[in-house]
Amino acid sequence: MTMSEIIGNLEKFSTECSKEGTDRLLCNKLLETAEKELHDGFHDFTSYISEGLDLLRYYIETGNPVKGAKAEQIQSWISDEITEDKSKENADAEAKEQTPKTEQQAAAGENVRENPAEIDGDQLKLFVSDCEERFSRAQELILGLEQNPEDTDAVKELFRIFHTVKGECGFLKLTTLGTLAHNSESLLDLLRSGKIPVTKEIVDMLLKGLDFAQELGKDLKDGDFEAYRSVPVGEYIAGLSQFTAVRGEGSSPVQAAAAVRTDTAPASAPADTAAREQKIEEHAVKKTDTEDAVIKVKTGKVNYLVDMIGELLICLGQMKEDTEGLPQVRKIAKTLQYAGMQLRTESVHTLFGTARRIIRDTSEKVGKQVQAVFEGEDLEIDRTLIESLEEPLMHLIRNALDHGIENTEERVQTGKSPEGTVRIAAERRGNNIVISVGDDGRGLDRERILKKAVAKGLIREKDIPDMSDTAVNNLIFVSGFSTNDSVDLISGRGVGMDVVKEAVAKAKGHITTESRPGKGTTFSLHFPLSTAIIDGMLIRTGENIFIIPISSIIESFKVKEEQIYQVAAGVHVLDLRGKMIPIIRIAEVFNMTNAGEGKIATIVENVSGEQFAVMSDEILAKREVVIKNLGACFRNLKGISSGTVLSGGAIGFVLDIEQVIELGKESRLQEGGAA
Repeated sequence: MTMSEIIGNLEKFSTECSKEGTDRLLCNKLLETAEKELHDGFHDFTSYISEGLDLLRYYIETGNPVKGAKAEQIQSWISDEITEDKSKENADAEAKEQTPKTEQQAAAGENVRENPAEIDGDQLKLFVSDCEERFSRAQELILGLEQNPEDTDAVKELFRIFHTVKGECGFLKLTTLGTLAHNSESLLDLLRSGKIPVTKEIVDMLLKGLDFAQELGKDLKDGDFEAYRSVPVGEYIAGLSQFTAVRGEGSSPVQAAAAVRTDTAPASAPADTAAREQKIEEHAVKKTDTEDAVIKVKTGKVNYLVDMIGELLICLGQMKEDTEGLPQVRKIAKTLQYAGMQLRTESVHTLFGTARRIIRDTSEKVGKQVQAVFEGEDLEIDRTLIESLEEPLMHLIRNALDHGIENTEERVQTGKSPEGTVRIAAERRGNNIVISVGDDGRGLDRERILKKAVAKGLIREKDIPDMSDTAVNNLIFVSGFSTNDSVDLISGRGVGMDVVKEAVAKAKGHITTESRPGKGTTFSLHFPLSTAIIDGMLIRTGENIFIIPISSIIESFKVKEEQIYQVAAGVHVLDLRGKMIPIIRIAEVFNMTNAGEGKIATIVENVSGEQFAVMSDEILAKREVVIKNLGACFRNLKGISSGTVLSGGAIGFVLDIEQVIELGKESRLQEGGAA
């Protein structure tokens, strides 16, 4: 196939392709490349572009989108290889293609006014989704480059990321983001060609550009073009001139980058076609062997699939046990449920990438030397949990850097290393996911916390001697509480730890705190492994069935009369092997009038490590249950977190143990006060 035939086919394909973002973008890239190849005479790439045409032909004939490793490989190859092999004439032509008006506006701090009406909404959604992943990867690469400035592979990958974003912005007519990506690409081209070294200043500049790109991407995602247009891209581009204007004074960033490519890129003869095809094949094999093809699925569709499998399990639970083949069908349904739930998981590596950036930026602001240690980055958790963890993780890290870790002088005086350590870990403990943030700093100051708490009226001085370390530590989660006497950009307003507690509770989790004076503090966030299915103990009180999560249970048993003692009016405790445990009766917590005597005790433990005996009439079974949202009307029902449909159609209520304990304490106080 000749290059002229390729261009003819691509122009035909451009009109026939449906509005599937990936396919149209691929077709556009191939067309642009083919036209340049025909113009410049570089016909050694013809076979590879022909392969891309075969993929597009397959799409048109079958209707199946062109995605996966092969399509990504073609786009990556075009972005990388074609750019590296351009001659002086090509570099000049590329510089000419940049609209002078765009550059003048950007340099003056004015963004180009894109017309939202000209942008296809479906393609924009796909583009923004891809950009989120690309920018996350770019941040990881830039931070890695700061640690290893000689990593040329990282520079090349960064160049490809911004080059791809620039190309797709051109297709979608997103000039502001495209201009930003192009100028970042120009800076990376200087690094790639070895004209300038990687320095901290350049890393800072790349991160600043990435921040602007992420801000633009968020505005596009929200459809907020007013905010999009207000991002000061021009200021950033003007600041790049100190690095990119290396060929004469007054050169624009684009012109300077083009000049560098012109002067340094050697004119290369057309490569041997067989050798080129061999290189392509090796690249394809390597990529295919190491990466699975990725498809994008809307979260709502995955949730619907998991919900329907849950409904199937509920229906199977209502069938008679002697139904032929039922055990095998249940096994298959549970396997399907597990597979569906895996679709909602994502590695915490993404979350840790955000943490790395926060640690880097905050440590510079507070002027402290800090190293970050990460453990368990390969652990996969529900992606909605990852999203909900970003804000609390940010607060915990900033708290560790500002309050926890001492300054260099103080650390040296106490015999510590001048460099502090922040350790972030993710692990699975039983049926829970635990994300911990720890530091090797000064630890929580008990006396200072108590002094502030008394001053704010949170506690009374006479209560202090009876307060455990856990109770004191939990005071920092009270809204408006702060031990900082001054207010700055990092902390001091009393907003932060209460936000952490609220966000964790919203995700069905809880927080534990461990602190040692002079040794440091660790905050551990505990979450259920799954929010769709749990292991629970079914108990009955009166005619109602409740489920206690197994993760909260210590033990269960039938209570003897002589084990129960009354210590005050309406207040009873259980003698368990010499240890007095407060009793909480389900019937009293929920004001039930049809309950029995409640002779069955289930010992549970709250986040503070305190144990309570939850009394019920009967233990029914230990079972894996599919949990359901209670809906808007019962969303704020205290003590109940969710519901489930049991065999026979009965409704069970999943207890929120933390809230049940709080309700039990309130009930005991009221009864004691009434007496």
